[in-house]
Amino acid sequence: MAASLRSLLRIRTLTAALMAMFLVATVHAQSQASCTFHTFALNSSPQIFITGVNDYGTVVGFADFGVNATPQYRGFIHYSGGSTSYWVPSGTKQSSFGGRNDGGVTTGYFYDSSFRGHPVLLKGATLTAISTPGNGSPNGINKYGSIAGGYTDNAGTGHGFKRYANGSAIVLNFPGAVNTDAVGINDSGVVVGTYVGTDAAEHGFIYRNGAWAKLQYPTATQSTELYGISNNGVIVGQGQAHAFLYTNGTFKDISVPGSSGTQVRAIAPGGLIAGMADLTHGFLASCH
Repeated sequence: MAASLRSLLRIRTLTAALMAMFLVATVHAQSQASCTFHTFALNSSPQIFITGVNDYGTVVGFADFGVNATPQYRGFIHYSGGSTSYWVPSGTKQSSFGGRNDGGVTTGYFYDSSFRGHPVLLKGATLTAISTPGNGSPNGINKYGSIAGGYTDNAGTGHGFKRYANGSAIVLNFPGAVNTDAVGINDSGVVVGTYVGTDAAEHGFIYRNGAWAKLQYPTATQSTELYGISNNGVIVGQGQAHAFLYTNGTFKDISVPGSSGTQVRAIAPGGLIAGMADLTHGFLASCH
């Protein structure tokens, strides 16, 4: 499946948060987050894959309607009032959204009838085509229009990127990594994502102004994935079977009551968290 469809939140000041990020230790405290949840389902009850959320509780992602549906994958916007709209440009083979900022700008990607991929921005009814490194998938977007994303080159190697509002971009490759994917970005331009090391395991990374740090869930040996970072430096991700937030050197597990599988996938600038419960429902959560 393409990177655009991958299966894919205020205690400290920003300065203190960034200092803590780049002093990541090998041993971290671990506890259970205290959260207030709101769950929801989409029209027609497809499988739901959330990729972004803003401070207004607007959630974006893509839905899987099954192999007999055309198109099978459809980008969606779910609004805080409960309504959902699906995004299927004419002739689209599949579509997805990656992130949404507080200005109402959503990043997206769709495949046309010839299966050519198109990275875009959507605001209201206005669709704007954009260029990205490797024609890659735009994921998270901050209030300044800077985007984190990823692409796969002709050799099959994954690379992350950071694209600025003026269209310039830098490619992000975690030092020594086999693959890198950039997913979340906050308003200070700090990027988080996942890389695959030479150990063939997934690890979380934090990138800021040319500096890299690794973040690993304490008991995860094969897979730590980072999906978002708030303006206060709270990071959300997945450590194998554990959905978590990371703040002040502490990992806190997030579990939707009654769910057999909680997956965190996004955090808004102000700390609102979004994800999936058993892939049948989305959720919003306020956690501490």
